[in-house]
Amino acid sequence: MAKPRIILTTGDPNGIGPEIILRILSDSEVTSKCNLKIAGNRNVFDAYSALLGLKPVSRSKFENVPLPEGFSLCAGSADPLAGKHAGDCIIAAAKLCLEGKYDAVVTLPVSKETLNQGGYIFPGQTEMLTSLTGSGSSLMMMCSGALKICLATNHLPVAKVSRSIDHQTIIDKVITANNSLIRDFGINNPGIGVLSLNPHAGDGGILGKEEIRILGPAIEALSMAGFDIKGPFPADAYFAAGFHKSFDVTLAMYHDQGLIPFKMISFGRGVNFTAGLNIVRTSPDHGTAFDIAGMGMAETSSTVCAIETAIAVSAHRKRGKGLSKSV
Repeated sequence: MAKPRIILTTGDPNGIGPEIILRILSDSEVTSKCNLKIAGNRNVFDAYSALLGLKPVSRSKFENVPLPEGFSLCAGSADPLAGKHAGDCIIAAAKLCLEGKYDAVVTLPVSKETLNQGGYIFPGQTEMLTSLTGSGSSLMMMCSGALKICLATNHLPVAKVSRSIDHQTIIDKVITANNSLIRDFGINNPGIGVLSLNPHAGDGGILGKEEIRILGPAIEALSMAGFDIKGPFPADAYFAAGFHKSFDVTLAMYHDQGLIPFKMISFGRGVNFTAGLNIVRTSPDHGTAFDIAGMGMAETSSTVCAIETAIAVSAHRKRGKGLSKSV
């Protein structure tokens, strides 16, 4: 069989993305598993290669994305033109995947601030790719081995979380997670655990009524429709007691509720997978790390795991096994 074709975006060119890519392309254990190319500009990578003494990348490895006029590389610097280039690379990679030229995209970290300053007004790459690919209900799914945690809300201020969760949102997110586990990971009839929004699952409504008004009825409706789903569970006890090990996926209500335990459990080998997209997309679970950019300190393990996950998911999609569910 032909090796899977994976395209890597540059990420923010002033962040650690280019260094990570340079190191990975010199790792025969990774490159033997797939055909890797970069959506980016060779000048960026030549600059980091010279700066860090890393092996340069040949021209054939690039899907060229021009640099914005006036851009000057400055490792560790937050620059709107760097954000524009990061966004341009995402657009190029998404288009190539939609055209069937690549089996998956692995996106390197961007700065949400500079991405927006560069003209791409999205809360993050997940939302940008959902829009670019014309996908429906996408879902951030953090993966590390058997551990999978999804988010009902993504990059959202905590003050807006409660009013962004309603009955239909929970239904849609659970359906997307369930069907992705079947289609993308080959897990039939997955078990789904749902976390509460409020402390102690609202404590009978004393600490909040979302569990009574929204989460409980949504979980009951999904269960009656044939989904293997339970909850809502208080988030602290759920992870402290290891309840997450009993489920194939956990649905958290907001970013930090899911990401804090995930990052503590995954030990730097986590992967951000976007369920529900029309293309396969993964990403490392860390940011641009401007504080160490250009210092030769970037860790590749999460990106390697993201590439391996992209390979596995694209293979499952090609096999096309599993049946989806709806309510």
